[in-house]
Amino acid sequence: MTTFKASNSEHAVVLIHGLCGTSMELGSIPKALKDAEYQVHICEIENYTASMLNKSQRIDWELWSQHVNMIVTELLEKHVTVSLCGLSMGATLALAVASERSDITSVSLLSPILRYDGWAIKWYENLMLVPYLLGLRNWSYKEQDPFGIKNIELRRRVAKSMLKDGVSQVGAAQISARHLYTARKMMKEVRNSLSEVKADVLCIHAIDDETAAPRNTEQIIDEVGSETRKAVWLGDCYHIITVDNEREIVTNETLRFIQKSINAHENNIDYRKVSNRSMLKDRR
Repeated sequence: MTTFKASNSEHAVVLIHGLCGTSMELGSIPKALKDAEYQVHICEIENYTASMLNKSQRIDWELWSQHVNMIVTELLEKHVTVSLCGLSMGATLALAVASERSDITSVSLLSPILRYDGWAIKWYENLMLVPYLLGLRNWSYKEQDPFGIKNIELRRRVAKSMLKDGVSQVGAAQISARHLYTARKMMKEVRNSLSEVKADVLCIHAIDDETAAPRNTEQIIDEVGSETRKAVWLGDCYHIITVDNEREIVTNETLRFIQKSINAHENNIDYRKVSNRSMLKDRR
């Protein structure tokens, strides 16, 4: 069992759910972080969060990134460290932000997506944006079984929620063409900027992820510029690992990694202080 320090209130964690989703997707992670006395901020982003979709406004991934950047900047004014944790496209968005900054301590990537290439993605689905580029843009992609869930009972509940409410704990029932186009643009940008990520990186990925194949995490681990990088592989989940069969492992691994990263960060600060004092003595 991991023991967390009482000083965790000095450290903030920014959580980012999936595209057109809600905080429900994050499972037990927000509560676990709060119980460990971290300052937790769950992002609600215009034209990204399910409850804040506005067809009349521009959909632009750079606006999503600007929102998260603003939150990080505000939190760093009051906290010693800020870490990011994102699920699905939220993980991709976290990478986009981390590639632009050197002051993020760690990035926890849960089912990160660089490409839609999981086993449930049909070859022709990657051609669905052709009509978009030709000007046909008023259509949506409908989420289908298995909804990112391997657990059969949970999958049934998710299907009922999507039918009744249009959204469930694993996201929205439909994603607009405009959102998919913007997400693909962000994925391409992130693929090209992985080497700019310097924060500690954790990837947790299901081997049987139906949306994003394991090679997404493999590429991240291989190409980020981080000194500390770790991959955790799951064998009994699909894409939404935060609520599926191995959700407890996901929560525990995430908390453990964030704490270790903070400890290393604090040790580095202490080391620099000692080194600076030694240099001053030598000069005298």
